[in-house]
Amino acid sequence: MEGRSMLRMLIPVLSLVPWAWAQPFVVDGQFDDWTSPAAEMSDPVGDAGGQLDATRLAGVLSQSTLHVRLDIASEQNLQAGSQPAPDLRLIIEPDGLAGLEVQFRNRVVRRLDTNEVLRWDAVGFASAPTFAAQRFEIRVDLSSLGVVGPGGVTLSLAGSDALDEPLRVPATSPAPVPRGAPIEPAPRPSVRLASLNTLRTGLFAPGQSDKLARLLVAADADAYLLQEEYNSSESQIVSLFNTILPLDKGVWRAHKRGDTAVVSRWPLVDLPSHDSSYSAAAMLTGHGPVVLVSIHPKCCGYIGSSEDQRRIDQAKLTAQLVQEVRAGQYDGQVKLSGAPVIVGGDWNLVGSRMPLDILTAPELEHMAELRLVRTGAADTTTWRELDGLGFPPGRLDLMVYDCELLKPVRAEVLDTSMLTQDRLKQLGLFPDDSTGSDHLMLLTDFALAAQD
Repeated sequence: MEGRSMLRMLIPVLSLVPWAWAQPFVVDGQFDDWTSPAAEMSDPVGDAGGQLDATRLAGVLSQSTLHVRLDIASEQNLQAGSQPAPDLRLIIEPDGLAGLEVQFRNRVVRRLDTNEVLRWDAVGFASAPTFAAQRFEIRVDLSSLGVVGPGGVTLSLAGSDALDEPLRVPATSPAPVPRGAPIEPAPRPSVRLASLNTLRTGLFAPGQSDKLARLLVAADADAYLLQEEYNSSESQIVSLFNTILPLDKGVWRAHKRGDTAVVSRWPLVDLPSHDSSYSAAAMLTGHGPVVLVSIHPKCCGYIGSSEDQRRIDQAKLTAQLVQEVRAGQYDGQVKLSGAPVIVGGDWNLVGSRMPLDILTAPELEHMAELRLVRTGAADTTTWRELDGLGFPPGRLDLMVYDCELLKPVRAEVLDTSMLTQDRLKQLGLFPDDSTGSDHLMLLTDFALAAQD
């Protein structure tokens, strides 16, 4: 075996259960925690002057943290669309404090008293989903403005739609939420996988490379899925990994196509790419092959745009490869048809959710989306503008896996700005290391089931 035993105990790089699970809400676009909002109001369908036609607004205020649920009449993206104006604006007026206005398609949050445009991270902004939907959840942290008075918060809408009257959200104490039990180390062999968009060949860029190298070392993964390595070669990537993460025996391997790469401490069998948006290879572990696909489809756009259609087409070509592998088309000296498959990377899922549907069941049998929560935060953000302005933080990076042959025993989004000093020291990291890229690193452990 190379580097370390696949039978290692899964000692976590961070915590097995992120701090986020202790929070009343996780901003993940799932809505299973919206069982009893403190206040809600309906709005008629068809009364809007633009694409974003609100049908329901609900809110919960826990100390200084405001959670808002917004329902709209048709499936749209909040942050972009074919009709940017009139924009929908959410107005937040805390008792005794300056108000805020969130302009969704203008992609701005501003103070009402001074008209100052604020950084998204200054108000702890998170929202989900990033793809087009009819329901969204939004989090805003009001603590930077002061202490919210006993009157709570008043919410209203303006622009493309408005409520008949403002919605008052009373101040409440957070309801106690049981912590999840720690996930026990799996009794079976496991594989650790990290995924990272390096931001314009960041592995070799001054100001980025040292930060990203520390992240890669801290992950100590069996394999890495990389994106946006536009100007580096396979040999350069292998040389870098051999330098920063030398193996006890053997060398790292890499397979690169376009700007994506699969990097492994185990031997690789390269697989073909039907499109330049992904690279794929089978990692030959000591317990059987695992097929890894690193993807980076077309960016930008919105539901129904040309960019969205391009992502859909690219997802179909990726699914085609998975089906071909499962059909035995690439079986040779190594049988790959019974191998588990993991697809991860920067999905750019900012239009429709169709690419995700194409690569998960029932469209693609046995494939399931992995739920990844940001370490130390109650949200699923994986991307943010480094200057804190422009597009709001969102979830662009995802991972889907063969749920018949793999059991996730760890899944998180690593954000060094949220780690304690003790944890940073333990991992050899600095608080700003995650700013080496505009994307955050995904870190996962999967237990392997027996293969045929």
